[in-house]
Amino acid sequence: MEAYLKRYLWVLHLGLIAVVAHSASQLVGHFVLQGAQQALIKNTKLPKKRLKRSKLNQTNRTRWANEIDQRNLFNANPPSPEEAKKQAGQEDGQKPVGQLPQPYEDCEESKLKVTLQVTMVAEPPSASYAMINVDGDDRIFRITDTIEDQEIVAIQWSGSGQRVVLTNQGQFECLNLGKKNTSKRPKRYTPAKKRKRKNSKNNKFKDGVKEVSPGRFEVDRAMLDEQLNDLDNLVRQARVIPHYKRGKPAGFKVVGIRSNSIFRHLGLKSGDVLKSVGGEELTSINKALGLFEKLKSSDNLNLDLERRGKVSSFEYNIK
Repeated sequence: MEAYLKRYLWVLHLGLIAVVAHSASQLVGHFVLQGAQQALIKNTKLPKKRLKRSKLNQTNRTRWANEIDQRNLFNANPPSPEEAKKQAGQEDGQKPVGQLPQPYEDCEESKLKVTLQVTMVAEPPSASYAMINVDGDDRIFRITDTIEDQEIVAIQWSGSGQRVVLTNQGQFECLNLGKKNTSKRPKRYTPAKKRKRKNSKNNKFKDGVKEVSPGRFEVDRAMLDEQLNDLDNLVRQARVIPHYKRGKPAGFKVVGIRSNSIFRHLGLKSGDVLKSVGGEELTSINKALGLFEKLKSSDNLNLDLERRGKVSSFEYNIK
Protein backbone atom coordinates (compact mmCIF):
# COMPACT_ATOMS: atom_id res chain seq x y z
CA MET A 1 0.00 0.00 0.00
CA GLU A 2 2.79 2.37 0.90
CA ALA A 3 4.47 1.56 -2.37
CA TYR A 4 1.22 2.23 -4.18
CA LEU A 5 0.85 5.67 -2.54
CA LYS A 6 4.43 6.65 -3.34
CA ARG A 7 3.88 5.60 -6.90
CA TYR A 8 0.84 7.85 -7.38
CA LEU A 9 1.77 10.71 -5.02
CA TRP A 10 2.50 12.98 -7.97
CA VAL A 11 -1.18 12.80 -8.95
CA LEU A 12 -2.20 14.16 -5.56
CA HIS A 13 0.36 16.97 -5.86
CA LEU A 14 -0.98 17.85 -9.29
CA GLY A 15 -4.57 18.03 -7.97
CA LEU A 16 -3.55 20.30 -5.11
CA ILE A 17 -1.69 22.58 -7.52
CA ALA A 18 -4.80 22.76 -9.72
CA VAL A 19 -7.01 23.68 -6.75
CA VAL A 20 -4.59 26.38 -5.59
CA ALA A 21 -4.26 27.78 -9.13
CA HIS A 22 -8.05 27.92 -9.55
CA SER A 23 -8.48 29.71 -6.22
CA ALA A 24 -5.72 32.17 -7.10
CA SER A 25 -7.29 32.92 -10.48
CA GLN A 26 -10.68 33.60 -8.87
CA LEU A 27 -9.08 35.89 -6.32
CA VAL A 28 -7.20 37.83 -9.02
CA GLY A 29 -10.37 38.06 -11.14
CA HIS A 30 -12.29 39.45 -8.18
CA PHE A 31 -9.72 42.20 -7.63
CA VAL A 32 -9.62 43.01 -11.37
CA LEU A 33 -13.42 43.25 -11.51
CA GLN A 34 -13.50 45.59 -8.53
CA GLY A 35 -10.87 47.82 -10.14
CA ALA A 36 -12.78 47.93 -13.41
CA GLN A 37 -16.03 48.85 -11.65
CA GLN A 38 -14.33 51.65 -9.74
CA ALA A 39 -12.76 52.96 -12.94
CA LEU A 40 -16.17 52.84 -14.67
CA ILE A 41 -17.80 54.75 -11.83
CA LYS A 42 -14.99 57.33 -11.99
CA ASN A 43 -15.44 57.88 -15.72
CA THR A 44 -19.24 58.00 -15.66
CA LYS A 45 -20.97 61.27 -16.84
CA LEU A 46 -23.40 61.43 -13.96
CA PRO A 47 -21.33 63.98 -12.06
CA LYS A 48 -21.18 66.14 -15.20
CA LYS A 49 -24.93 65.97 -15.59
CA ARG A 50 -25.33 66.98 -12.00
CA LEU A 51 -22.90 69.80 -12.64
CA LYS A 52 -24.88 70.93 -15.68
CA ARG A 53 -28.14 70.77 -13.75
CA SER A 54 -26.52 72.82 -11.03
CA LYS A 55 -25.31 75.37 -13.55
CA LEU A 56 -28.75 75.45 -15.19
CA ASN A 57 -30.43 76.09 -11.87
CA GLN A 58 -27.95 78.87 -11.17
CA THR A 59 -28.61 80.38 -14.64
CA ASN A 60 -32.38 80.24 -14.12
CA ARG A 61 -32.08 81.91 -10.74
CA THR A 62 -29.96 84.68 -12.28
CA ARG A 63 -32.39 85.18 -15.17
CA TRP A 64 -35.40 85.28 -12.88
CA ALA A 65 -33.67 87.79 -10.65
CA ASN A 66 -32.87 90.01 -13.65
CA GLU A 67 -36.46 89.86 -14.92
CA ILE A 68 -37.85 90.73 -11.51
CA ASP A 69 -35.46 93.67 -11.33
CA GLN A 70 -36.16 94.88 -14.89
CA ARG A 71 -39.94 94.56 -14.62
CA ASN A 72 -39.93 96.06 -11.15
CA LEU A 73 -42.45 93.44 -10.00
CA PHE A 74 -42.23 94.51 -6.38
CA ASN A 75 -42.17 98.25 -7.21
CA ALA A 76 -38.72 98.57 -5.65
CA ASN A 77 -37.97 101.57 -7.90
CA PRO A 78 -41.30 103.37 -8.44
CA PRO A 79 -41.27 105.98 -11.26
CA SER A 80 -41.78 109.63 -10.53
CA PRO A 81 -45.31 111.05 -11.03
CA GLU A 82 -44.18 112.78 -14.25
CA GLU A 83 -42.73 109.58 -15.68
CA ALA A 84 -45.79 107.56 -14.65
CA LYS A 85 -48.07 110.04 -16.41
CA LYS A 86 -45.91 109.94 -19.53
CA GLN A 87 -45.89 106.14 -19.58
CA ALA A 88 -49.66 106.03 -19.17
CA GLY A 89 -50.05 108.44 -22.08
CA GLN A 90 -47.83 106.31 -24.28
CA GLU A 91 -49.77 103.16 -23.43
CA ASP A 92 -53.06 104.88 -24.20
CA GLY A 93 -51.63 106.18 -27.47
CA GLN A 94 -50.92 102.67 -28.69
CA LYS A 95 -54.63 101.80 -28.78
CA PRO A 96 -56.71 104.27 -30.84
CA VAL A 97 -60.22 104.90 -29.56
CA GLY A 98 -63.06 104.16 -31.96
CA GLN A 99 -63.06 102.90 -35.53
CA LEU A 100 -60.88 104.10 -38.37
CA PRO A 101 -62.70 106.93 -40.19
CA GLN A 102 -63.80 106.04 -43.70
CA PRO A 103 -62.79 108.26 -46.66
CA TYR A 104 -66.23 109.90 -46.77
CA GLU A 105 -66.39 110.55 -43.00
CA ASP A 106 -65.23 113.65 -41.13
CA CYS A 107 -61.88 113.55 -39.39
CA GLU A 108 -60.15 115.98 -37.04
CA GLU A 109 -57.41 117.98 -38.73
CA SER A 110 -53.85 117.06 -37.76
CA LYS A 111 -51.79 119.68 -35.91
CA LEU A 112 -48.54 118.54 -37.53
CA LYS A 113 -46.64 121.30 -39.32
CA VAL A 114 -46.22 119.28 -42.50
CA THR A 115 -47.79 119.44 -45.96
CA LEU A 116 -49.33 116.53 -47.83
CA GLN A 117 -48.22 116.86 -51.45
CA VAL A 118 -49.73 113.87 -53.23
CA THR A 119 -50.96 110.34 -52.53
CA MET A 120 -51.15 107.11 -54.47
CA VAL A 121 -53.86 104.77 -53.20
CA ALA A 122 -53.47 101.11 -54.16
CA GLU A 123 -54.68 97.60 -53.38
CA PRO A 124 -53.64 96.17 -51.04
CA PRO A 125 -53.58 99.30 -48.86
CA SER A 126 -50.03 98.48 -47.73
CA ALA A 127 -48.87 99.34 -51.26
CA SER A 128 -50.19 102.93 -50.99
CA TYR A 129 -47.82 105.88 -50.75
CA ALA A 130 -47.94 109.51 -49.73
CA MET A 131 -45.47 112.30 -50.42
CA ILE A 132 -45.31 114.68 -47.44
CA ASN A 133 -43.19 117.78 -47.08
CA VAL A 134 -41.44 117.72 -43.70
CA ASP A 135 -39.20 120.67 -42.80
CA GLY A 136 -38.93 121.65 -46.47
CA ASP A 137 -38.00 118.14 -47.61
CA ASP A 138 -40.36 115.98 -49.71
CA ARG A 139 -40.39 112.46 -48.26
CA ILE A 140 -42.21 109.25 -49.14
CA PHE A 141 -44.31 107.61 -46.42
CA ARG A 142 -46.23 104.34 -46.25
CA ILE A 143 -48.71 102.87 -43.79
CA THR A 144 -47.07 102.12 -40.37
CA ASP A 145 -44.47 104.88 -40.91
CA THR A 146 -44.37 107.61 -38.27
CA ILE A 147 -44.20 111.41 -38.36
CA GLU A 148 -43.16 112.94 -35.03
CA ASP A 149 -44.26 109.78 -33.15
CA GLN A 150 -47.63 109.74 -34.91
CA GLU A 151 -48.24 106.54 -36.87
CA ILE A 152 -49.80 106.51 -40.34
CA VAL A 153 -52.68 104.00 -40.28
CA ALA A 154 -54.39 104.75 -43.61
CA ILE A 155 -53.94 106.58 -46.91
CA GLN A 156 -57.35 107.41 -48.35
CA TRP A 157 -58.90 108.84 -51.48
CA SER A 158 -62.47 109.87 -52.19
CA GLY A 159 -64.35 112.25 -54.40
CA SER A 160 -63.87 114.99 -51.82
CA GLY A 161 -60.08 114.70 -51.75
CA GLN A 162 -57.09 112.76 -50.50
CA ARG A 163 -55.77 112.42 -46.97
CA VAL A 164 -53.51 110.53 -44.59
CA VAL A 165 -54.94 109.19 -41.32
CA LEU A 166 -52.65 109.20 -38.26
CA THR A 167 -52.98 108.25 -34.60
CA ASN A 168 -52.16 110.89 -32.00
CA GLN A 169 -52.42 109.82 -28.33
CA GLY A 170 -55.25 107.39 -29.04
CA GLN A 171 -57.15 109.71 -31.40
CA PHE A 172 -57.46 109.61 -35.18
CA GLU A 173 -56.34 112.76 -36.99
CA CYS A 174 -56.14 113.46 -40.71
CA LEU A 175 -53.65 115.27 -42.88
CA ASN A 176 -55.58 116.52 -45.90
CA LEU A 177 -54.27 117.35 -49.33
CA GLY A 178 -54.23 121.12 -49.70
CA LYS A 179 -56.12 123.36 -47.31
CA LYS A 180 -58.75 122.02 -44.97
CA ASN A 181 -62.26 122.72 -46.22
CA THR A 182 -63.46 124.90 -43.33
CA SER A 183 -64.90 127.67 -45.45
CA LYS A 184 -68.53 127.99 -46.36
CA ARG A 185 -69.98 125.68 -48.93
CA PRO A 186 -69.61 126.92 -52.48
CA LYS A 187 -72.55 128.79 -53.84
CA ARG A 188 -74.88 126.98 -56.13
CA TYR A 189 -74.65 128.05 -59.71
CA THR A 190 -77.32 127.85 -62.30
CA PRO A 191 -76.86 125.25 -65.04
CA ALA A 192 -75.93 128.03 -67.44
CA LYS A 193 -73.13 129.24 -65.19
CA LYS A 194 -71.91 125.68 -64.66
CA ARG A 195 -71.81 125.14 -68.37
CA LYS A 196 -69.97 128.38 -68.86
CA ARG A 197 -67.36 127.46 -66.22
CA LYS A 198 -66.87 124.02 -67.75
CA ASN A 199 -66.53 125.43 -71.22
CA SER A 200 -64.06 128.01 -69.92
CA LYS A 201 -61.88 125.28 -68.43
CA ASN A 202 -62.10 123.20 -71.60
CA ASN A 203 -61.14 126.23 -73.65
CA LYS A 204 -58.14 126.79 -71.39
CA PHE A 205 -56.94 123.22 -71.93
CA LYS A 206 -57.68 123.35 -75.64
CA ASP A 207 -55.68 126.55 -75.98
CA GLY A 208 -52.89 125.23 -73.76
CA VAL A 209 -52.56 121.75 -75.32
CA LYS A 210 -52.49 121.15 -79.07
CA GLU A 211 -52.05 117.80 -80.79
CA VAL A 212 -49.91 118.66 -83.81
CA SER A 213 -49.85 115.02 -85.02
CA PRO A 214 -50.87 111.62 -83.64
CA GLY A 215 -49.00 111.16 -80.38
CA ARG A 216 -47.25 114.59 -80.53
CA PHE A 217 -48.42 117.51 -78.42
CA GLU A 218 -47.43 121.13 -77.84
CA VAL A 219 -48.07 122.31 -74.27
CA ASP A 220 -48.17 125.89 -73.02
CA ARG A 221 -45.70 126.32 -70.15
CA ALA A 222 -47.78 128.91 -68.26
CA MET A 223 -50.90 126.72 -68.32
CA LEU A 224 -48.92 123.63 -67.25
CA ASP A 225 -47.24 125.45 -64.36
CA GLU A 226 -50.63 126.69 -63.19
CA GLN A 227 -51.93 123.12 -63.08
CA LEU A 228 -48.84 121.70 -61.36
CA ASN A 229 -48.97 124.37 -58.67
CA ASP A 230 -52.57 123.43 -57.83
CA LEU A 231 -52.04 119.80 -56.80
CA ASP A 232 -55.32 119.70 -54.88
CA ASN A 233 -57.23 120.33 -58.10
CA LEU A 234 -54.90 118.19 -60.21
CA VAL A 235 -55.36 115.00 -58.19
CA ARG A 236 -59.14 115.37 -58.40
CA GLN A 237 -58.95 114.99 -62.16
CA ALA A 238 -57.54 111.42 -62.10
CA ARG A 239 -56.02 108.73 -59.90
CA VAL A 240 -52.69 106.98 -60.33
CA ILE A 241 -52.18 103.56 -58.72
CA PRO A 242 -49.28 101.07 -58.85
CA HIS A 243 -49.63 98.37 -61.50
CA TYR A 244 -48.21 94.87 -61.09
CA LYS A 245 -47.62 92.11 -63.60
CA ARG A 246 -46.84 88.60 -62.35
CA GLY A 247 -46.18 90.03 -58.93
CA LYS A 248 -43.60 92.57 -60.12
CA PRO A 249 -43.93 96.38 -60.55
CA ALA A 250 -44.91 97.16 -64.13
CA GLY A 251 -45.67 100.88 -64.10
CA PHE A 252 -48.57 102.98 -62.84
CA LYS A 253 -52.17 102.84 -64.02
CA VAL A 254 -54.24 105.98 -64.56
CA VAL A 255 -57.91 105.56 -63.62
CA GLY A 256 -60.92 107.80 -63.17
CA ILE A 257 -59.84 110.44 -65.70
CA ARG A 258 -62.50 113.13 -65.94
CA SER A 259 -63.67 114.28 -69.32
CA ASN A 260 -62.74 117.93 -68.68
CA SER A 261 -59.31 117.20 -67.20
CA ILE A 262 -55.88 118.14 -68.48
CA PHE A 263 -55.00 114.44 -68.65
CA ARG A 264 -57.68 113.88 -71.27
CA HIS A 265 -56.28 116.71 -73.39
CA LEU A 266 -52.78 115.24 -73.03
CA GLY A 267 -54.05 112.12 -74.79
CA LEU A 268 -54.42 109.85 -71.76
CA LYS A 269 -57.37 107.52 -71.13
CA SER A 270 -58.58 105.64 -68.08
CA GLY A 271 -56.82 102.29 -67.88
CA ASP A 272 -53.57 103.48 -69.47
CA VAL A 273 -50.47 102.08 -67.78
CA LEU A 274 -47.56 104.53 -67.67
CA LYS A 275 -44.44 102.45 -68.43
CA SER A 276 -41.54 104.88 -68.79
CA VAL A 277 -40.67 108.57 -69.00
CA GLY A 278 -37.68 109.69 -71.03
CA GLY A 279 -36.61 106.07 -71.43
CA GLU A 280 -36.55 105.47 -67.66
CA GLU A 281 -38.95 102.76 -66.47
CA LEU A 282 -41.44 103.70 -63.76
CA THR A 283 -40.73 100.85 -61.34
CA SER A 284 -40.92 102.77 -58.06
CA ILE A 285 -42.91 105.51 -56.41
CA ASN A 286 -39.90 107.82 -56.43
CA LYS A 287 -39.56 107.56 -60.21
CA ALA A 288 -43.28 108.14 -60.67
CA LEU A 289 -43.22 111.25 -58.51
CA GLY A 290 -40.14 112.37 -60.40
CA LEU A 291 -42.45 112.81 -63.39
CA PHE A 292 -43.80 115.99 -61.77
CA GLU A 293 -40.29 117.40 -61.42
CA LYS A 294 -39.54 116.64 -65.07
CA LEU A 295 -42.73 118.37 -66.14
CA LYS A 296 -41.63 121.47 -64.23
CA SER A 297 -38.13 121.63 -65.68
CA SER A 298 -38.12 119.85 -69.06
CA ASP A 299 -38.93 121.37 -72.42
CA ASN A 300 -39.42 117.98 -74.07
CA LEU A 301 -40.87 114.82 -72.58
CA ASN A 302 -41.35 111.33 -74.02
CA LEU A 303 -43.92 109.05 -72.40
CA ASP A 304 -44.39 105.33 -73.12
CA LEU A 305 -47.63 103.71 -72.03
CA GLU A 306 -49.58 100.50 -72.48
CA ARG A 307 -53.16 100.71 -73.71
CA ARG A 308 -55.22 97.54 -74.11
CA GLY A 309 -52.09 95.44 -74.34
CA LYS A 310 -50.37 97.64 -76.94
CA VAL A 311 -47.48 100.01 -76.27
CA SER A 312 -47.86 103.62 -77.44
CA SER A 313 -45.50 106.59 -77.28
CA PHE A 314 -46.37 110.23 -76.69
CA GLU A 315 -44.12 113.24 -77.14
CA TYR A 316 -44.73 116.57 -75.43
CA ASN A 317 -43.00 119.81 -76.42
CA ILE A 318 -43.42 122.37 -73.66
CA LYS A 319 -43.11 126.00 -74.70
